Amino acid sequence: MNQFPQIAILGMGAITATIARALSKNGIGFQVLARDKSRKEELKKTPILFRYESQPNEKIDLENRTVGLEEVKEKFDYIILGAKSANLPESVRQALPLLKEEGKLVFIQNGFPDEWVSFPKERILGGVVGWNTQKTKEGIYFQSNAGALILGGPDGQLPDPFWKKALEPYIPVILTNNLTGYRWHKLGINSVINGLAASCKLTLGELLFRKQGRKAAIRVLTEVRIAMETSGVKEEVVPGSVSLLKIGEGKGDLPAWIKHIILMVIGLKYYRIRTSMVQDLDAGRQTEIKEINGKVVETSKNLGIKSPVNEAIVSTVQGIQKGEILPDLSFLETVCGL
Repeated sequence: MNQFPQIAILGMGAITATIARALSKNGIGFQVLARDKSRKEELKKTPILFRYESQPNEKIDLENRTVGLEEVKEKFDYIILGAKSANLPESVRQALPLLKEEGKLVFIQNGFPDEWVSFPKERILGGVVGWNTQKTKEGIYFQSNAGALILGGPDGQLPDPFWKKALEPYIPVILTNNLTGYRWHKLGINSVINGLAASCKLTLGELLFRKQGRKAAIRVLTEVRIAMETSGVKEEVVPGSVSLLKIGEGKGDLPAWIKHIILMVIGLKYYRIRTSMVQDLDAGRQTEIKEINGKVVETSKNLGIKSPVNEAIVSTVQGIQKGEILPDLSFLETVCGL
């Protein structure tokens, strides 16, 4: 244990549960920091139920790893922040006193979380998540696909290789000096599976089995591609995914019929998946639409280019979130005509 840095997790949710599972299976020491007494007692008393694909349920026992924030006596080399984007600044504030002088915060949120807080980039480690884990109605954290964790510094610094020992083989780890390239790739994916799906509150299958849904997805990715390329970013493709340059319209893209087949296959594989933004709308929670499709819109405006499809998605999801409009499938046809 002493050969590894001291690691803590602040914010136990679907993604951090997957990371906790890998650390636990590898015998890596870590602590779970609970914000309040009730959450601390819950995590100490009840093991997390986890299922990977079709394998049997597993129990992740956190009884001896969980401690309340006010009880922490040590400091950490890395604190992994599992908060939603809206709560990230507060999580950073809570984590800072518990970080060693040269310690780093690990941001695994969608979008570009290092832009949302005032903190030195050299003390941030960014993570791009390549798998999908969701909490089911039965309270089980279900990981539906294998996927890598891409780690890199926003300043281009290559992370310490110990992360591969800490997480593999349960989570493949890619260390990169082009975190921005991976983040733009993932932003494109999320702009479809989260933003576009949320605009009509559809599962991925319901979205991508519709011709208008696939056409809208291609329009979304075209705008993301244009913003990314105009920004001078070199895309890095998350393993198991498809390059935005192949699906978004432009030089070197695939024929339209192949794009539609790829999107249909994705829809079939994840037919029943209601992604996190759709679940947020279901539960009446604030979504991350501003950080995802809104990032595409913001970047495009700064570059002097248009992104009408992503603008429409942002406006629609915000309207649904506020209860001002109801989801309507005709929206897909509307955005295809923009």
